[in-house]
Amino acid sequence: MVSNRRWLVFKQSRRANIMSHKQLLRGALLLTAAGIFGKILSAGYRVPLQNLTGDEGFYIYQQVYPFITIAWILSIYGYPAAISKLVIEQEGGKRSTVTFYLPIFMFIFILNGLFFSILYFGADQLAHWMGDRHLTGPIQFTSVLFLLISFTSFLRGSFQSTGDMRPTAISQTVEQLFRVGFILWFTYVLLQQGKDLYEVGSAAAISSSIGALAAILTLIFSGIMLYRLKEMNVTTKMVAIKKVVKVLFETSLVVGLNFMLLILLQIADVFTMIHGLQQNGLSLLEAKMEKGVFDRGQPLVQLGVVFGSSLSLALVPAISNSKVNEQNKLETKAVKRALKLTAIFSAAATVGLMVLMPSVNLLLYKTESGTLTLQVFSLMILLVSLTLTLSTFLQGLGFMKRQALLFGIAVLIKWLFNQLLIPSIGILGGALASVFSVIFLVLAFGFLLKKYTRVCFGDILPWKSLLLGLIIMAFIVFISQQAYSYWLDIQERFDLMLATIITCGLGALAFFGVLLVTNTFSRSELRQFPYGDRLVRMTVRRRKYWRK
Repeated sequence: MVSNRRWLVFKQSRRANIMSHKQLLRGALLLTAAGIFGKILSAGYRVPLQNLTGDEGFYIYQQVYPFITIAWILSIYGYPAAISKLVIEQEGGKRSTVTFYLPIFMFIFILNGLFFSILYFGADQLAHWMGDRHLTGPIQFTSVLFLLISFTSFLRGSFQSTGDMRPTAISQTVEQLFRVGFILWFTYVLLQQGKDLYEVGSAAAISSSIGALAAILTLIFSGIMLYRLKEMNVTTKMVAIKKVVKVLFETSLVVGLNFMLLILLQIADVFTMIHGLQQNGLSLLEAKMEKGVFDRGQPLVQLGVVFGSSLSLALVPAISNSKVNEQNKLETKAVKRALKLTAIFSAAATVGLMVLMPSVNLLLYKTESGTLTLQVFSLMILLVSLTLTLSTFLQGLGFMKRQALLFGIAVLIKWLFNQLLIPSIGILGGALASVFSVIFLVLAFGFLLKKYTRVCFGDILPWKSLLLGLIIMAFIVFISQQAYSYWLDIQERFDLMLATIITCGLGALAFFGVLLVTNTFSRSELRQFPYGDRLVRMTVRRRKYWRK
């Protein structure tokens, strides 16, 4: 009888663990999907924003955009991960509102209050360092967002600690939709009223706070407060403030680093580019226009990185579940596959965008200004995608502090090359500085991965097949562009859009076709693609045909 009860308890426990694992996996996938949607939306709305405000208005928004994005990343990824970790690690699972949750919230609020104070009261000095005193207003309006994310991040982290990622994903999507919608609406209305572009920039910053308020309401209506009220009467000893500080800083830093790479490099541009362009002989107005042209590349690279690095995001659960042997080395199969696929598809996105850039620049931004700079900046798609994938695996090995140090060195390299190159060759120097800094990260992360996993990045890639596919793709895209220009009188943006989409499709088919013909992918890799079984059957038939 006793043994039967034990067996029943074991079965119930096992079933609960399986359900919990499935819930966590579904939650992780939902959060990843919401993150990808948010990044696509965040990149996409900046195109109509530039069309409405021009390069100068786009420059104004891009000067405060890094601060907005840092707040958003902390509220979505950094703080919630730290709060969730604190809740899970609490002994006995007993947590009261007064002695556990309130100290955590107060510390986050005080920390964000510090960020608010720096931006609000130091806005004039920051604007001076940026080279444009008129940015004081937009910076001050941006600072309010840091106070609001104290509430969104606390609510998200509390909910994530229960294993339910849905409120975070839903609130993240709602926040982005409200933010983007109000940015475009405010911009259109204020421009119709003849308002100054800096007022438009301030309104865009206010829109981010409106999005955060919408997220707070969404989280409250999701039922988070009901969970907290249930634990009001539970008594427990006060949570250790030292532990709160340590977990918040370490976890927020580690989780946020990957998402902040492009933003950290943009901050270097924010404080150095205007001064450098003026040293290059440009007036302040000309420098602002040039910075706006340079910033055209940011949403394009962001979209490319979402495409190129989404594989690494999808593989995070596999990485977490990988076995670690006695030498603390992860199994290398997932590492090799992720690096191979990320490199192949991000390389295709990079080369394709570089060849298409004249058409893309004209299609999205109405002029071909800065095409060469944007082509060079497109290399960031490949480099950043590889960096994010390598960084994901290094986190699995526990190299958090080394990664933070290397990220800091990369930003320093970017800063120094900006100072050196922009006064000489303008915005092209800014693009080269970004490329050099991320090349350093790829090499450094690759060295660490090889040292501790014996995975050599150079040995993973099918170089001949990849280069052949890229050359053929680039040739077809280039010839298609020339043919459209010669045979068709394309004057409308809609016609140019159709021509660009068709060209992209032809290039993608050619690239993927070359990879299939040259057996670049194994059967297990092919099965990861849509209609993977069909692709496997096609390759098997082709091999049998050639054997005959």
